[in-house]
Amino acid sequence: MNFDVKKIEPKYVGMIDIGTYKIRVGICKVFNRNVELIGYGEKRQDLNDIYLQEIKNIENVCINIKEAVEKAEIDAKMKIKEFMVNIPTSNIFFESSTINYVKQEPDKEINDESMYKILKDIELNIFKNHYKRIKSSSGYDKSDLKLIISNISNIMLDGNPSKSLLGKKARFIDASVLNIFITRTKFEIKNQLANYLKKDVVRIIPTEYALAGLFSDKKNVVILDFGNTHTSVIVKRNGNILGVKKLTFGINDFIKIVRENYNLARSEIIKKIDEPIFELEKAEFLEILGDILIITLEDILKFDVCPDQFFVAGGGANKFIRDYLQKIDFNKYNLRMAKKITFVNPKIDFIDDKIIENPSWIDSAKSNINIYAMIKSTLDFIKKDKNKLERTIKRIIDELNK
Repeated sequence: MNFDVKKIEPKYVGMIDIGTYKIRVGICKVFNRNVELIGYGEKRQDLNDIYLQEIKNIENVCINIKEAVEKAEIDAKMKIKEFMVNIPTSNIFFESSTINYVKQEPDKEINDESMYKILKDIELNIFKNHYKRIKSSSGYDKSDLKLIISNISNIMLDGNPSKSLLGKKARFIDASVLNIFITRTKFEIKNQLANYLKKDVVRIIPTEYALAGLFSDKKNVVILDFGNTHTSVIVKRNGNILGVKKLTFGINDFIKIVRENYNLARSEIIKKIDEPIFELEKAEFLEILGDILIITLEDILKFDVCPDQFFVAGGGANKFIRDYLQKIDFNKYNLRMAKKITFVNPKIDFIDDKIIENPSWIDSAKSNINIYAMIKSTLDFIKKDKNKLERTIKRIIDELNK
């Protein structure tokens, strides 16, 4: 008897990280559920092209992206068709809820048709609450928004944990749902990029979502991503993203304070930032940062316990900031923390191996953490595409976004 062995081909995907200061592009090879970074390119941005998370000059940004993509493709020695992208925006909404769904005919096994109905009912009910929250906090209506990611996790069937619905029987279905929305105008940038690059831009992956995905092994963590003009605060509790806030405050605010007293170029300040100088300027900057951070964590956590494990990322993840964070007594405020904070780092297999081979890679890993986070998320999405429940959710998202 002859058997035809189907050859499994690797999948090649590109990631575009659009930063205020720099465009970074990575190309990875995905094979047998493993990922390898095979190409990298970057391009400095004019600081006026993106300001406060808003693209001010889309033409220049597209030109920079194209140049970074070309560099990455040269490095990878191949052209890539599919890309994932993060789009800078201050108007991104992470909405999470728990649901309690009562299934009719609990003695019937869940098949494809009933799973679709259950998931669509869940999403539609959750959307109502999420749209209402967004309207209240931002003024945006349903018609102004696009759903880009929906995750359903912690599924419980009649009180028992389950990773799937198909073939199961249950009356009560409980789960956690995360919806991520951006404005329609920002969503359209994906199509503009696709047209300009003549590539398929298949998915938007927010940086905050990707960074949280690096900590799949941790149930509770606070992630601070310090950018040039903004800082993202991400709180993960009980394995799920509890909340995300984007602050219009970044390392550039420190540079402005320094420049009020010193006639120095930006590059000189950055180079000396962790040296024992600019002490008064650091104190002024940190006082503002501390106030903003406490208020933000209080807003996200409400009365929940604040995780004591912190990950600090981004171009502003400097030693003086980390030292300051460790000195804050969070319990003095309306926050509850079980113990003093500790700093953690994600485990990224394909990067950790390179660091072992060449310790100088640690600097690259720190500066390019967003690209590595997007690679990890890309691998996760590729795995999800093989899961019937996840494919059904994607189908529902596509229908609801029409």
